[in-house]
Amino acid sequence: MHIKKRASLTALVGVLALAGAACGSDNESASQGSGSAQEQPQAGDKVTAIPSLTGVGTSVILDAGTAEALKGLGVAIAPSGDASFEASTSTITFPITSGYAEIHSDPTVKPGYIQGSINHQGSGFTLSAGSTKVTLDDFVVDPGNSMLYGSVNGTPGAPLLSLDGTNVKVTMEDGNVVLFGTVAKLTDTAATALNGAFKTQAIQPGTPLGVVRLVAKGNVTTYDPSEDKVAEITRLGGKQTAVKLDAGTADALKSLGVAVAPTGTGKFDAGTGTVSFPITGGYAAIHSDKSFQPGYIVGNIIHQGSGLKFSKGNQSIEVTDFVVDPGTSVLTATAGGKSGIPLLSLDGTNVNVSMSGSDVVLQGTVAKLTATGASALNSTFGVSAFQEGIPLGVVTLTASQAEAPKA
Repeated sequence: MHIKKRASLTALVGVLALAGAACGSDNESASQGSGSAQEQPQAGDKVTAIPSLTGVGTSVILDAGTAEALKGLGVAIAPSGDASFEASTSTITFPITSGYAEIHSDPTVKPGYIQGSINHQGSGFTLSAGSTKVTLDDFVVDPGNSMLYGSVNGTPGAPLLSLDGTNVKVTMEDGNVVLFGTVAKLTDTAATALNGAFKTQAIQPGTPLGVVRLVAKGNVTTYDPSEDKVAEITRLGGKQTAVKLDAGTADALKSLGVAVAPTGTGKFDAGTGTVSFPITGGYAAIHSDKSFQPGYIVGNIIHQGSGLKFSKGNQSIEVTDFVVDPGTSVLTATAGGKSGIPLLSLDGTNVNVSMSGSDVVLQGTVAKLTATGASALNSTFGVSAFQEGIPLGVVTLTASQAEAPKA
């Protein structure tokens, strides 16, 4: 019998090897790693996947009791960034900017039959009272582990809302997948942060923020895990994506007088000419079926809070909050307040997958400027030297799996 291996990081490498061989025993056991789980064989599971989300949004119908309680504390809630608020229905909506999602027909699949990583870069909401303001934004929904993560006043990765999907309903609407009925509740982390900010003890973990309606857009595909073995990291828990800068490109930038430096939590190692960006979340999967579209390695790898700044004199452009989509081989970024800008194409022709302890390492992908990226640089610095396909450097991505925190 074919079985699906949802599993350890070691299994990711094993499945990749199986994919290369295009065969292998269906009952081989996957090695176990930290933070991994292997499900028992389940017959009849079918998977509907949206490998690259392109919209639409996640809406929260605010809980009336919670809204009244906040009002009683003198705390006002308001949308921020690209979020919108519909007063007549007390609904706040956050646009989906990227992501990966899949729904299993088998409801016993662990960690959950709905899995993925759904990003809402550039939107959020504020809670304010007098001169005190707390901004919660750049949300990432992890449906498999029933958690919404976000940035708190610019610091990413905080578990803010637990997602109770007991009564969730999945339907189709105008070609989009709709999930309605999940209840979003404040985590201990969120309650503690808000109590500290507003000098109160009234905000409790488990307080319902509201009911969620998520509408996901993208090209839908299906696969049968009894025929296509898949190894997944259901929540990426850290490490980094590092780029060893191309020597020729570095010299060309220098000749143009353009300096490149990391921003936020990004780091630069002058000794090796390598810039690195911490992974803050995401989802990754490798299919044994190499014909799987848009690519047999799929997912969404998030790097919130870091980036690169290109500058010359008083002219500069900053690109941040990188998201790697291995399926479409594109790295997107936020620039000028706009998210989802295709900055780099990722040529994985010579990529090598290996293990380093319990981490999986992908090395050898070449990151090249897209036409959009080249145009932005040319426009910023008033030149025409930047061309599509110029190599930024060679990528080494080191990833680990994380346990979801308790609510």
